Amino acid sequence: MSANPLLLVLDYPGRRPEAHISEMHLERSGFECRDVLTSPMPTALTTPAYARELYARQRPDRPAALVAYCAAAPLAVAMAALLAGPAGPVPIVLLDPQPTPPSEILHEYHEVVRQVEGRAPNVERPPLLDIEGLLATPETFMARIGEDLRLRAKLALAAFGFDGADVSGPVEGVVGVYVEWLNFLVAAHYDEQPGPSGPTLQVISKGHPADAGWLGATDLRTVRVPCDRPELAANAEARAAVLEFLHDCALSAPADGRGQGQPGQGDLVTDTELALARMWADVLGVDAVGRRDNFFDLGGDSMLATRLVLSARRTWNVEFSVRALVDSPVLMDLAARIDGLTDASAFGRHR
Repeated sequence: MSANPLLLVLDYPGRRPEAHISEMHLERSGFECRDVLTSPMPTALTTPAYARELYARQRPDRPAALVAYCAAAPLAVAMAALLAGPAGPVPIVLLDPQPTPPSEILHEYHEVVRQVEGRAPNVERPPLLDIEGLLATPETFMARIGEDLRLRAKLALAAFGFDGADVSGPVEGVVGVYVEWLNFLVAAHYDEQPGPSGPTLQVISKGHPADAGWLGATDLRTVRVPCDRPELAANAEARAAVLEFLHDCALSAPADGRGQGQPGQGDLVTDTELALARMWADVLGVDAVGRRDNFFDLGGDSMLATRLVLSARRTWNVEFSVRALVDSPVLMDLAARIDGLTDASAFGRHR
């Protein structure tokens, strides 16, 4: 077991333009950082219940602090309440914390619909759901969301000539990713709990509202960093503020280590990498793909991912899902995963 102070990190794992908490590199200052929000995500629909599911999965020792980003703030507060004990409240670090009102869920639903329907030509577009009306009954809301997104995904794929039974698996994969995200937001919306009782730091970016009265924190410190939101978690001043707060909470951490350089893209090595690179280039509409390229950084979205998965399944004749691409978006990692699937398939045929 690590002797380093433990930080529980609540940062939704989906792709986004903003930097992730991992880009603070707090482990370089001697902390053990443990991601709490990992797939498969909880399905509870209120903040306390969602936090209890996370806690039941992790059963963590008392951490030095919790660190959360944006809409995960209420979940961090709920987890801190579960972890409080004789040693007192657990400190909390919040980066651009914000509540999740119905308008935010509506905005995200529209964005998800845009991504699911993707670039499909002349796709039939069903009417949008009445999100604010459905939120009154969260169980119904999540059921309707799943049905709506499955239909949209199938219609979009049909516009590209993919239909029939072979699309069901990929559709479930991509819809599942978005349902998890919207479930997370619904849980953050139904925040039925008291505010944090221990020391709480909010680090906010330029333009983010400083008023965190909705949190109900009794010991709140605020640091505003002169950077835009996408850079907040990677900002040196934000990192320094977090480390200072942790030290103020009687934590000790060794000095920073040196960062590692970024590797180059590298040449394609295996036959699978070569074939996959050609497939990526065709789907993404790019000229060249390197083995360390990331599918989503090159412009991939959910529907392009689904098209890639369908093409890969036909090429290698393996059970391959959108989730596999989300988990392994770098070309060489995905190629290795496909090689593993083909090896397992060949072994099964020759037993």
